[in-house]
Amino acid sequence: MTGGTGFLGSALVKQARASGHETLSLDADPRADIVCDVADPAALAAAVAATQPRAIVHLAAHLTTAADDDPLEAVRVNALGTAALFVAAERAGVERIVYASSNAAVGPCPQGSGDATPLDPRSIYGVTKAFGEQLARAMSTRPGAPRYLALRFGWVYGPGRRRGWRDVQQVIEQVIAGERHVRYPDLDAAIDWTWVDDAAAALVQSVERRLPTFAALNVVGDRRLVRDAFAHLQRRYPDLVSEPMTAETPPSGWGLVNDRIFSLLGAVPTTRLEQGLDRMIAAAATVQRNVESP
Repeated sequence: MTGGTGFLGSALVKQARASGHETLSLDADPRADIVCDVADPAALAAAVAATQPRAIVHLAAHLTTAADDDPLEAVRVNALGTAALFVAAERAGVERIVYASSNAAVGPCPQGSGDATPLDPRSIYGVTKAFGEQLARAMSTRPGAPRYLALRFGWVYGPGRRRGWRDVQQVIEQVIAGERHVRYPDLDAAIDWTWVDDAAAALVQSVERRLPTFAALNVVGDRRLVRDAFAHLQRRYPDLVSEPMTAETPPSGWGLVNDRIFSLLGAVPTTRLEQGLDRMIAAAATVQRNVESP
C-alpha cells in the first residue's frame, strides 16, 4: 500500500496483517518497507514490478492544508503520483486498486446524496481526488486493467492524526491532555466523523470482496455537529470550560450517505461519536501509564 506509514495507513497495516494479509508499505517516510516517492514514475514502477502485489491500496496524498499551501506539490503527488501508480499497476498485472478518495471530491451536496452524486470539488485537495476518481474510471475500461474501487472518506479521526485538517481534533486532544479552558470551532453544519479503525476495516474488506470493474463508494461514519463532541467531553470532564467560536464548515460532501457500500463490502462504519471520543481518552490514558511505568 502507498502511504503506509501515515495515520490511516498505519491502522490499515495493523488490521490487514491481523487478518492474514501479507502487507508491504510504500512511502517516502524511511519507516516504510519500501521507501519511494510516489510521484517518481520510474522508481514506483520498479517497486511495483519487483513486489508483484495482487492488490494495491493507494493512500499516499498531500491532504487539505498541505494542498492549499502548495497546489503545485499537491498536484505532483496526488495527481501525477496517482497516474504513475495506476500505470505501473496495469503493467505489472495487479488485480485491483483501492483508491482513497474523499468527500472533498464531491463538494457541497444535499443531505442524502448517494454514490452517483456528481463530482464538484471546491478545494485543491478535492480537485486532485476527483482527478483520481475520473482517471480510475477511464483506466478501468482498458484491456487487462485492474479493478478499481474509489472510497470517499469524510473526516477520519482518532489517536495519532498529525496531518490534514486538524481544527477540531487539535482542540479535542488539548482537552484530553488536561486543558480545561478551550475554544473550539463551532461549525455551522454537521460533519462526518469516521473512526479510523472503521475506515481501515472498509479498506480490508475492499481487498477481500468481489468487486465490479469500477465503483466509487461513499464511506460515511457518524454525521454530527462539533458541539456534540464537546458536550460529550463536558460529561467526561465536568470542570471543562469550552467556548464555541462561530466557524464555517469546510466545503466538502457532508451530505453524502452510505449507499452501496454494504452490498459491495459487507460492512459500514458503526462507531458513534461518543464511542470514538471515549476510545481517544482511553488511548491517551494507556500512553500516559506506559510513560509513567518503570
